[in-house]
Amino acid sequence: MANANMIKPLVESVIYRLAGLGGIVAGQTISPKAEGNARAQPQPRAWTLRSGVFTPRELVEGFAPLLDTVVDCLGKDTPNMRSARASLLDNVASNLATNTRESTLPFQKDVPDLSRREMKEQADRIGKYLVKWAREASSGPFEPDLNIRSPCENHLLTPPNVDLMFGARSQPHLMQLFNEYMHQMVLLRDALLPFRNFDEVLIPIDGKAARGIRHLEPSRAQFLTGLVTKSVTQASILAYTKALLAPDLPRTDTGGYGFQYEHGSVLPAVLNGGDTYFHLLEYIPARLDPSQNTVLFDYEFSDYYSAPRAEIPAGNQVQVHDLLKFPSGSAPFVVQKATLALVASGEGTPVRQLELRLELNNGNCVGVDVGQIARGHRYAYQALAGKEEDLPAQGAIVHSALDVLLQSNRGLVTAKQGGVHVIPTAEPIIALAILGKLYPENVVLLPEDSSLSEIGKAGKGFEPKFIIWGGMKPGGLKGRF
Repeated sequence: MANANMIKPLVESVIYRLAGLGGIVAGQTISPKAEGNARAQPQPRAWTLRSGVFTPRELVEGFAPLLDTVVDCLGKDTPNMRSARASLLDNVASNLATNTRESTLPFQKDVPDLSRREMKEQADRIGKYLVKWAREASSGPFEPDLNIRSPCENHLLTPPNVDLMFGARSQPHLMQLFNEYMHQMVLLRDALLPFRNFDEVLIPIDGKAARGIRHLEPSRAQFLTGLVTKSVTQASILAYTKALLAPDLPRTDTGGYGFQYEHGSVLPAVLNGGDTYFHLLEYIPARLDPSQNTVLFDYEFSDYYSAPRAEIPAGNQVQVHDLLKFPSGSAPFVVQKATLALVASGEGTPVRQLELRLELNNGNCVGVDVGQIARGHRYAYQALAGKEEDLPAQGAIVHSALDVLLQSNRGLVTAKQGGVHVIPTAEPIIALAILGKLYPENVVLLPEDSSLSEIGKAGKGFEPKFIIWGGMKPGGLKGRF
C-alpha cells in the first residue's frame, strides 16, 4: 500500500455533514488530494501503476497504456468499420455486464436474494461507468514495444474481436496485453462493489508491490466465492473493503462495520438516507478521530443473540378499530442535532464504538450504537403494499418512540410477554435509531401512509412483533428514509 507520508490530508476545523437525514455531523472534513494520474511510464517489458492515491477514474486512465499499445500495434482502421479501440472497449463492456456470454460475473435475470440482487445492480452500474471513463480517457504516454506475459484469466472475446485479435492485423503478444487490460478493469469493477458512491473512493496504490491492482486477487476470490456459493455478508463486505483501502486494520470477531483510514472514512450507506441499500458502504472525506490515521468501528454487541435484553417501556393497549390509520397525538419532539460520535475509550485505541447521538428539543439526548442500527436495518422486514391481512384480534400495544429511545437498561429492547408492539414516528432518523434499539428478530418497517393490515406476512409468525410505523417510504432494497 501507499507510503504513509505520500499524502498528508489537511484536517480543517470544519465539520462534515452527511447529505441525507438532515445532515448528520460525521467528524471533521479532510482535504485528501488524489495524485491525478496513475499512469506510470511503461517499459518494454513492464507495466504497472504509479504509487499514490487515486480515484477509480484515474485508475482507469492508468490502465490505458495497455489498450493504447494494442490499438497502436493493430495499425490503421479499415474505413467505414468500427474502430479497433471502440470494438475492444465494446468487449470490455460485455465482460463487465452481468447478462452476456462474455460476462465475468454472470447473474440470472431475476435474482430473489437481496444481497445478490444488490451486487448485480452494482456490477452493472459500475461496469457502465468504467467503460464510459475508458472511452473518455485522455491520451498519454504508452510503450509501442510493450510485451508482457499475462496469465490467462478466461476473459472471453466477442466474435468481432476474435477476428481482430487473431487476424492479419494482430501480433501474438497483443492478446496478452489486452487480456491484462480486461483483467485490470474486472478487478477494479469488483473492488468497487461494496461502495454506494464508488466513484468518490480514494484508493491507495503501491506500484512496486504488484502489477496494477493484482494484489487484490486473493481477497476478490474469497469475496466472489461467498457471493456465488452462499450470499454476501456484512463481514465479507468489510473484509473486501479493508483489503482495498486499509489492509493493516486490526482484526476482531465481527470484522467491524466501518473504519477510518488515512484518506477518509467508510460507513454504512444507510446513514445517508434516501433509497437505502442492504450491505453497501459509503466513503466520506472525513475523520471521526482526528488523532489517528486508522480506526476500526466495531459493534457494541459482537453477537446480538447473546446481548442483554431489556423490557420495552409500557405502552397503551389499542383495539383493532383504532389502528386503521397512523397513530397521532403523542408528545411531539424534534431532533435538533444528530452526530456520529466515538464512545470514550483509552487514548489511541485502534478499535472503537460509534454512536448516533440525537439532541432533542425537549432537552433529552440519546445515543444508539451505529453498528446495531445498520444490523437492525439489514434484519428488518419491509411491509409490502397490497399484502393485507386481518389485524391482530387482540389489538396492539402502542409505544412512544421517545420512551423506547430513552430506555436506560443496557441491552436490546424486547417484550418477554410477546404481543404486537407499534412504535409510530414521522422522522426517518428516529426510525433508524429505533432499529438500533430493538432486538433485531421480528421487526417490520411500515410507511406512515399505509395501514397496519398491510404488514401482511412480513416478519415472522410469532411474537413479539415490533412495527416501526412511519419514518420511511417504500423504495430501494430496504425502504427509503
